[in-house]
Amino acid sequence: MDPRIESRRIDVMRAKGRRRLRVVLLVVAVLSLGVGAYFLSKSSLFDVDEIVIEGVSEELEEEVRRAAGVQKGKPLLEVNSSSTSDRIETIPWVKEARISRSWGGIITIRVSSRDPVAAFVNEEGWVVVDIEGRVLQKEDVLPYDLLPIEEQIGNPSIGEWAPEQVIPLIEVAGTISSELTGDISSIKGGDQIELLLFGGGKILFGDSSDIEGKVLAAATILSQVDQSSVLHIDVRAPLTPVLCRDPSCSYPST
Repeated sequence: MDPRIESRRIDVMRAKGRRRLRVVLLVVAVLSLGVGAYFLSKSSLFDVDEIVIEGVSEELEEEVRRAAGVQKGKPLLEVNSSSTSDRIETIPWVKEARISRSWGGIITIRVSSRDPVAAFVNEEGWVVVDIEGRVLQKEDVLPYDLLPIEEQIGNPSIGEWAPEQVIPLIEVAGTISSELTGDISSIKGGDQIELLLFGGGKILFGDSSDIEGKVLAAATILSQVDQSSVLHIDVRAPLTPVLCRDPSCSYPST
């Protein structure tokens, strides 16, 4: 065999051997990194050392901590943020829970809580709901800062949701300013919402569109008139509200 051909053949075999060696070394390196990372994640250097809860009262903080179910000493990588958030959000007063992890061993739970905006009466007392209709609590007496809604929703359990048909009424109750709340005795109606006034009149609100515009129109008129003389205030067209003082008014309640 020609010496040059033999030399070339040897060079090719050596190159193949080097490639195989590189592949083997790469596989070994990847496996080593994986195994190392696994054992490192299980080490105390990456355990949960502290759980910080933000955005809630001390009373609710303990409930959030129990629902989260994250224990100190648990490996950080084993903390499932999604499932932890889901468990926390089963608490009626919690709207949203966000979980973050830091390699310093700290789990931070940031909670957005729900605020009560209205209440429905039933045979057992008052059912308090937030603006999305979630039942937060039940009270024997109407809380002084909540608007009553004159609709029947049965007796839902705490944590359940009010029926869909009353959500527009709840949204109105949750949007009304504190200044206007002092003039309103209750809210009623389905598709056509009415705000009943302490003076005996009412505000014809219509549907739940442009709530803020209608609330502003009603508050502006009420701030300028004697409420005892009001039959109704029609804010169904909030840019052109109408004040009616006489039964012959051409804007009847619907």
